[in-house]
Amino acid sequence: MTQKTPSIFKKSSDLAVLTVISRILGLVRESVTAALLGTGVLADAFSVAFIVPDMVRRLFADGVMSAAFIPQFKGLITENKRERAAEFLNAVFSIVTVFAFVAVVILMVFSGNLVSVLSPSFDAESAEEAAFLAKIMFPYIFFITLAALIQSVLNSSGIFRPSGFSPIVFNITFITLAFLLAPLSSDPARALSVGVLAGGFMQMAVQFPFMRKTLFRFRFISLKKAFNEPFIKKSSKMILATLFGTGAYQINILLTTSFASKAGVGVVSSLRFSARIEELILGIFVVSLSTVILPELVENAKSGNSGALEKNLSSALNFVAFISIPAVIFTVFNSDEMVKLLFGFGKFDGTSVTLTSDALRFRIAGLFFIAISRIMISLFYALEKTNVPIVAGLTSIVVNFAAAYFLVGSLAGGGIALASSIAAFSCAAILFGSYFFSLKGSLKLGKVFVCFFKISIISVVSLLPLFFLKNHVYAFFDTVFKTGKISEMCSFSVTAVVFMMIFVGISAVLKDETIETIKGIFRK
Repeated sequence: MTQKTPSIFKKSSDLAVLTVISRILGLVRESVTAALLGTGVLADAFSVAFIVPDMVRRLFADGVMSAAFIPQFKGLITENKRERAAEFLNAVFSIVTVFAFVAVVILMVFSGNLVSVLSPSFDAESAEEAAFLAKIMFPYIFFITLAALIQSVLNSSGIFRPSGFSPIVFNITFITLAFLLAPLSSDPARALSVGVLAGGFMQMAVQFPFMRKTLFRFRFISLKKAFNEPFIKKSSKMILATLFGTGAYQINILLTTSFASKAGVGVVSSLRFSARIEELILGIFVVSLSTVILPELVENAKSGNSGALEKNLSSALNFVAFISIPAVIFTVFNSDEMVKLLFGFGKFDGTSVTLTSDALRFRIAGLFFIAISRIMISLFYALEKTNVPIVAGLTSIVVNFAAAYFLVGSLAGGGIALASSIAAFSCAAILFGSYFFSLKGSLKLGKVFVCFFKISIISVVSLLPLFFLKNHVYAFFDTVFKTGKISEMCSFSVTAVVFMMIFVGISAVLKDETIETIKGIFRK
């Protein structure tokens, strides 16, 4: 492991702490939404209205902006060309603000048409409500796009904590307004929509003070001058790569929403709730690590330090496998209990639990493939090899659409979730194949796959005791506590801790290198 590797994991662990808080609050936010809306018609209307703003947020905050901006911007900083970096920043700022504003106006005007495309099976009343909710939330797109640009500038300058802190502000704003406004309205979905809009504004505003540390400032220039900026043309290729690379996951959700709306009431919202659980793990560990590792890989590539690049890549892949594979195994076995614990409030009844847990079991299967794809895509961005993520992303979109078409009839929402996992596998396979065979990466294919296989075996072995213990643990706490939620929380926590202790213990005995990396983080 090179000198840079501990730095990467130390930075990502700092960001992960804030992300843990953010994702916990995100689950609280979803629990509030579930309690107020359940998985009925109004919940589906809110879910459809939120799809586009949420997709833009994920694309820009977690993908497009960082991938298209950071390699160019960080490269200029590394080469001590700060004036050129400032010119590039002003060009990006000018283009982003204009296009985001225009996009918001267009979406608000055609919100009804958009809802008709996304959910053709909605009746007139549901479609009208979804269109109205969308109009409330669409300005969120403008705020979150600027927030993503600020975040990219900060990350390029080695400032990562606002990336974890700003989503916390969003969630707190949303939850607060939900409690304040929902009792005042006969339509709680509208109160939640206002919470989304206000949260987006706060997520942007809270990052502005940190810009002072970078010594960069935003300045608006003419669009003609902005588009003539040489690095804008290079970044446009990265945008396309990101839309069909990192963004393929979000595009897949958008394209299969029409299938979900036809599969029955509650399917759209159950898929959204199941996705939130998957994104808890992705956000805390994978997004945190990929956020930190991209500038590092760019620096390795620009300096020609291939040894450091390979070491960083290997360590990152091992780390995400160490986290995601056991998470998949544990979640599949405990999906019913997990969904009931997190969302089983108010209008979220037994039917809602069943719909969501069925979707979760199929969706979580793709978590590992999404995780390693995020790291591999960061590598291709750093090397400015844009064609591979585009091909991988386009392939996954086609695979997802076809699989959803054939599976939705027999498995309903579970079929759509399974289709996303199959698509994630196809994307990961293309990225790995391209690296090892086209780019002739020196990272040893066999060693990486042996690591993945070893973690999978340890995860399965760690799960075996729960087949015998889980029912006894839940029965014990049911007799101790009269309150169901406390019993559920204690029972789930005990089973999770037992699984984690066995997994970590076996990994430590086998001297897994990720365990040593984690120990090094806590020693610092």
